[in-house]
Amino acid sequence: MIEEGLTAAEIIQLQDQYVMKSVEAWNDKVFVKGKGSTLWDIEGQEYLDCFSGVSVINIGHAHPKMVEAVSEQVGLLTHLSTLYRTAPMPILARELAKVAPMGQGRAKSFFCNSGTEANEHAITLARIATKKFEIFGMQNGFYGRGGFTMSITGLGAWRSGLGPFMSGTLHLPMYHCYRCAMGHRHYSECGYACANFLKIALKTQTSSRTAAVVLEPIQGIGGIVEAPPDYFKVLKPILEENQILLIVDEVQTGFGRTGKMFGIEHYGVEPDVVTLAKGLGGGLPIGAVVAKPEIADTFPGPDFATFGGNPVSCRAALAAIEVTQEEGLVENSAKIGEFLKAGLIELSKHHPFLDDVEGKGLLIGAEITTDKARKTPATNGILTQILDEALKEKVLIGRGGLYYNRIRFQPPLCFTRKEAERTLEVFEKALTIAEGAA
Repeated sequence: MIEEGLTAAEIIQLQDQYVMKSVEAWNDKVFVKGKGSTLWDIEGQEYLDCFSGVSVINIGHAHPKMVEAVSEQVGLLTHLSTLYRTAPMPILARELAKVAPMGQGRAKSFFCNSGTEANEHAITLARIATKKFEIFGMQNGFYGRGGFTMSITGLGAWRSGLGPFMSGTLHLPMYHCYRCAMGHRHYSECGYACANFLKIALKTQTSSRTAAVVLEPIQGIGGIVEAPPDYFKVLKPILEENQILLIVDEVQTGFGRTGKMFGIEHYGVEPDVVTLAKGLGGGLPIGAVVAKPEIADTFPGPDFATFGGNPVSCRAALAAIEVTQEEGLVENSAKIGEFLKAGLIELSKHHPFLDDVEGKGLLIGAEITTDKARKTPATNGILTQILDEALKEKVLIGRGGLYYNRIRFQPPLCFTRKEAERTLEVFEKALTIAEGAA
């Protein structure tokens, strides 16, 4: 039972004393309640959530339909594991097949607990399906906190403590034109050199046994960096020629976040496998691997996840999909996201610190730099000041990126224009204060 009467200071003291130091908190607020895009802290103060628990609360906090579904399921059956048959898991698999970006409603799913587990399982599936073992991730990409997913993650800070990479892991150059790893200025000038690099990498860095490439359509932890328009169209023929699977990590981009049901739908190619988590469960832990049947069926098992396909989490996911479709959240994400992005681009014309606004739907990131001409990343102190100033105005904003200097806007998909206007107003004020103090 949660003890009544605890203060924020007492809860912080408990965390400091009993929770591992590696668990980072961006501020000292203790949140106890949420509704839609609004949060309340333990002292009753109200905040606008522009981060959604890292793109998890797509349908908004405490949506009545999800609360009802979860409450009902908890009263019926909370757990059995996949060793026994329950109804919610196959029903959810059917609904995912209907919306999956593979077409024809034929996809098959494996359920687990997180994006990390989903990516780890997808890699295992790809190795079994292809009988090959090498896996490409991408520079600036993030795939999870497991052994293999940390190895293909392209952010050094998120591989801290890993030691030597696991065998067979490689990286493609990041597709971020603003900070091109290959020294180019724009995809229109280089002919998508970052995608075409795979041809050389296959000849020089592999043993001709590459099973899959794992990519995000928009890099989330990497600071919300979107793939250039034809990136996947350039890459896919290279994969097909070499019989390499395309695994698309939709952990942050899935379920309407980008203004389409899945981020890859912006790019006109069909993935072989997608990995899901975060927004799938509407706030409850769940992950999934969704694959074309001919790939899924190459792995006869046995396979097992103790909490995979948990009835409560599956009911939450079913409710979240229903809400997303019934309330037009995909369309709202596109509409409000366009307004928010345009507002940030306009701010970037007048503020020396703000540059490179990118993203789709309600997944938007921007560079904070102290010298636009040289693209000098702002310091940790400047980013912390911006977030703290926004927090004073009761707005939660995220950060990320290769240099940890990119601002991230990822509010619930029920976000309104009025809330977007307030976000822009507060962010500009925080930006102005940081610029004035520099």
